[in-house]
Amino acid sequence: MGGIGGFARTAPDKTAIIEGGRATTFGDLERRSAAIAGMLAKGGLRKGDRIAVYSGNRTEVLEVTIAALRAGIVAVPVNSLLTQPEVTYLLEDSGAKWLFTDRPVDAPPSVARTMSFGDAFERNLHGASPAPIDDFTLAKPMLYTSGTTGQPKGVWVAPQRPEVAARISEDFQRLWGITDEDVHIVCSPLAHSAPLRYSTRTLEAGGTVVVQKGFDPAETLAAIEMFSVTSTFMVPTHLERIIDLDPSTIRRHDLSTMRMLAHAGAPIRTETKERVMELFPEDSVWEFYSATEGAATRISPDEWRRKPGSVGRPHEGIEVIIRDEGGRVVGPEETGEIWVQDREAPPYEYWGDPEKTARARWNGAVTYGDLGYLDRDGYLYVVGRAHDTIISGGVNVYPREVEEVLLTHPSVQAVAVYGAEHPEWGQEVRAMVVRAGEQPLDPELLRKWARERLAGFKCPRQIVVVDDLPRTPTGKILRRDPNPAES
Repeated sequence: MGGIGGFARTAPDKTAIIEGGRATTFGDLERRSAAIAGMLAKGGLRKGDRIAVYSGNRTEVLEVTIAALRAGIVAVPVNSLLTQPEVTYLLEDSGAKWLFTDRPVDAPPSVARTMSFGDAFERNLHGASPAPIDDFTLAKPMLYTSGTTGQPKGVWVAPQRPEVAARISEDFQRLWGITDEDVHIVCSPLAHSAPLRYSTRTLEAGGTVVVQKGFDPAETLAAIEMFSVTSTFMVPTHLERIIDLDPSTIRRHDLSTMRMLAHAGAPIRTETKERVMELFPEDSVWEFYSATEGAATRISPDEWRRKPGSVGRPHEGIEVIIRDEGGRVVGPEETGEIWVQDREAPPYEYWGDPEKTARARWNGAVTYGDLGYLDRDGYLYVVGRAHDTIISGGVNVYPREVEEVLLTHPSVQAVAVYGAEHPEWGQEVRAMVVRAGEQPLDPELLRKWARERLAGFKCPRQIVVVDDLPRTPTGKILRRDPNPAES
């Protein structure tokens, strides 16, 4: 039997989690997890109840989150960058009964108990009676969507039967080749879905997770060499920062142990992708398309070289369907809303929002709100979010299509395209760009360059150079005017 419990029985002294100079074995993790579950049970929490974890990256975040999930209690990860009003909203909306945190916070009355990591947490843990927990995570964390179109909504999945929970974990391990020999390094906040999912599945496979409190490109490369890291998840911003390092810094580190670097979350520049594939071992750089709600496709390095810009083909057992604005299923090369049909995945709903849940379902398929198309070989290309579509003069413009063109310019590191009101056309296309390094960047020259590569109605009418792109607390780009008063 696998799972964290299984490895705690067969390999109790193997290292499960590394954070700085602290190492936690599978035996330690099992004992502490059972004690956390006992603490929650004594506090009256039962399967399906919610707890919140509001903290930066640390070992305790994995311990509490995974222990709760193994007991069937739903953990609600809360991004450590959120403000007090945002935290209050998530705590009240989720109905979290307990809050675990590493910082001062005013919990609303709906939270029965707040426990701070540190001495108080350790004392309570030491005095707790262990409670039974499954080898695998029975519950799925309730993560909140980014909220770019309103208040964030939690993605709720009911706790599963043990055999179903084991199958879901083992399917993910097979998909990504995760084994007990893997060492996975965390580069993003554990409050986000992908880093938490990869960490959990690595531990359930008997592998080791290296927790970084934050991302520093040079320190990450050093850690990959030091711990013989085999896998990680990154977003394009991480990859940009790595390739911006001095070449001598990069060459200083042995990265040959890496077998899988998965990235997602935003468009990536072609130049960046190519340089990253040169830097890391051959065939190790994979891209995928997913959302908080679920996963859909992935693409290998070889496939990406043949299909640049694609996010790949659906996983086994998954079908991707494209529907136009009228709900008609369209053929290859036609853009529409992306729908994903996965009959094996447990159904999810948006917490407390049956109307939004119903809008996201159709004939057994669900949508994450993205637009895209399938080519004639079945490869998916994402062109943007449905609500980000710019309608200029009655013609649809998809921001991601424009962004991918602008990202090919050597002086552009990052870009966000958005629509601004226009008295005649309804909307006009505008763009914010972040300069690559110290490269000179003249907005008007960039507009002329773009006009040679884009149809006139797609070409930005205004380009603004910014130091960084506005983002939601979960890292999603906000496509909005940086100077609304000047619109």
